[in-house]
Amino acid sequence: MGEQITNAEWEKISPDNFETASLLRAVDAIDDLRGDFNDGEYSAPPQIRTDLLRLHEIAMAVINEGSRSRVSALFELASDLDEQISHLVNRLDEVQDTLSQLMELYPESLY
Repeated sequence: MGEQITNAEWEKISPDNFETASLLRAVDAIDDLRGDFNDGEYSAPPQIRTDLLRLHEIAMAVINEGSRSRVSALFELASDLDEQISHLVNRLDEVQDTLSQLMELYPESLY
């Protein structure tokens, strides 16, 4: 397959244009997220799923049923989840940035 690309395309695929260690950092980012998405003990669903369902339950009580006593719990849990999701998105953005940098080197002759 390597013989199908042009010399100019081959020269572009170099350490000057892409640091392969960045792929290991992408693996580290995914490893950082594994705890958030792994099944729990005894195949329990990931905690983030449980927390989102709990947020829905509290939101139903507050918004649909008018439970003022749970407003604080609603926004505390929403804030915690927002922070957790932001962290996940940031780590996934790092992975996507790495893959985008590599894809910029994709030889046109392989399309």
